[in-house]
Amino acid sequence: MTYKPFIFSVPESHGHDSKSSHDTFPSNNNNSSLPGIPNSKKNCRHAKSVRLSINARERRRMHDLNDALDELRSVIPYAHSPSVRKLSKIATLLLAKNYILMQANALEEMRRILACVNQAGVALPPATAAAAAAASMPVLTEGAFPPPTYGNPRQEKESGMGVLYPGAPACDQCEKP
Repeated sequence: MTYKPFIFSVPESHGHDSKSSHDTFPSNNNNSSLPGIPNSKKNCRHAKSVRLSINARERRRMHDLNDALDELRSVIPYAHSPSVRKLSKIATLLLAKNYILMQANALEEMRRILACVNQAGVALPPATAAAAAAASMPVLTEGAFPPPTYGNPRQEKESGMGVLYPGAPACDQCEKP
């Protein structure tokens, strides 16, 4: 006894073609299968090769990301010292962000100090001015960046402490210490 495949079609009044692949269940021929279930070795091989290529692409992407993070770790101070184990991805990004912010603050502080020196009328050679500004900043200790202090500028000016760097001299010519 042979069974004929059951074909379900939507009436044409709904605007669908009765021969559409969405409207019929597949028959038992070699070129068709149930949705999502391959019925031939060719379909299995194709699905496997697609999956393998997707996995290879993701693996390459992750290798590229890890290589980029390793390069970032190599240029961030304190991220590659012998006493520090390899930083996680998030720790690397946070350390890089903090380092960039610290460098931006140091640059702004140096600009402010140079502006104060220039306002005071002290003529220093460029190398001497940069050295004087750098000497007024504290030395970084291993493992941490000095946190910027954002206190009351007038109170810090009176105490002789810098706003961004503890121990930095206050400038008498500027409103900011």
